[in-house]
Amino acid sequence: MLDFIDRTLECRSFLAEFDGTGAALPHFGGHRPAQDLGLLLKQIETEEGRDALQFMLSEASLYYPYCKTSLDRSNTGKEVFTDLAVQQANPANENSSDETGKDINDPLINLRLAPGLVSPIWRTDKSTILFGCLFTSHHPHSIDVALARDTFRNIVKALAPGLNLHFQLEKHRQNNQFNRVLLSATDNPAVLINTDRDILAQTPTCLEALTRSDTATQQRQKLVVKNKQLDAALLELAVATRHAPDRPVPGTEKHPQRSVCVVGPDGLLKRILIKTVYPTPPSPARFAAPLFMIRFTETKDVPQDVEKCLQDHFDLSQSEAHLARHLTMTGSMNATVEDLGITRNTAKTHLRRIYEKTGNNTQLQLAKLVHRLAQLF
Repeated sequence: MLDFIDRTLECRSFLAEFDGTGAALPHFGGHRPAQDLGLLLKQIETEEGRDALQFMLSEASLYYPYCKTSLDRSNTGKEVFTDLAVQQANPANENSSDETGKDINDPLINLRLAPGLVSPIWRTDKSTILFGCLFTSHHPHSIDVALARDTFRNIVKALAPGLNLHFQLEKHRQNNQFNRVLLSATDNPAVLINTDRDILAQTPTCLEALTRSDTATQQRQKLVVKNKQLDAALLELAVATRHAPDRPVPGTEKHPQRSVCVVGPDGLLKRILIKTVYPTPPSPARFAAPLFMIRFTETKDVPQDVEKCLQDHFDLSQSEAHLARHLTMTGSMNATVEDLGITRNTAKTHLRRIYEKTGNNTQLQLAKLVHRLAQLF
């Protein structure tokens, strides 16, 4: 469609998306054209003292056709014809420059000199889409401004409904994809979030379980994490996946994941597994940002028979087996010491011997062992 517009109007057209920082995104007209438009608008200083790109992304009215030469407070009209004459007189001089030191063979110079219209046609809290037409075969005094504005407005009116339909379909596609991801977690409550911790999908009971254990809660569509261990685990995964060029090749690398244990109001240990998942991108050329699936596992009371099993198979003493079972249920050394009526030094000695005999190195590993044995009863 853009090629048809270019041929019909003898102009160069842009449909470009930018994030909140002004970085060009490749989703519509391509990454290089978006970069060209962004660089061009950054070179234009408006009356407010900001560059035109900042103005377009933050304040410019949707669908309004802004005249490029009117936005540029440094444009006097004389510069246009002077620069154009110099450029035409030196077509083969790759290093030529004008009296200000500007490289007149800069590939953007024709765009800088050309009159044109630019309008924001879509804006969210994360990105803005600009549409622009630059009439590279004209100068400000050779173009029918009224005709150009009317034609530009008609094109914008045609583009806006198409973009609206595109984003609706994209939202449905993403929601379907998020729900398919959660199908793999139907055995446990789960919630799917992105790196900004926006809640993308959830099973009905997951947020209730997280709130009940005072681990996390929901504010609007955000997951607000209260537990320091869970917060640290999510930050680690965000850093670990930040520089990944794409999802790992199947069979060559596992997706990063973390696991933490918390104690619920009932005093029992709860396990939270955070797994990295990569959704399928809408096209091979686009990168699919990683998502994080949080799965919440409620644990049950560990039967006392587990202590006898620990003594028989791992040669734990009665006191050591007793501590291992209680520590698994409470998830807290302080609570275990208080429940058993022993000193913290005694508990540490027992735990060191438990690790040596069972081959475990952490409370989480020990808890996993105890819960596996609990399934026997």
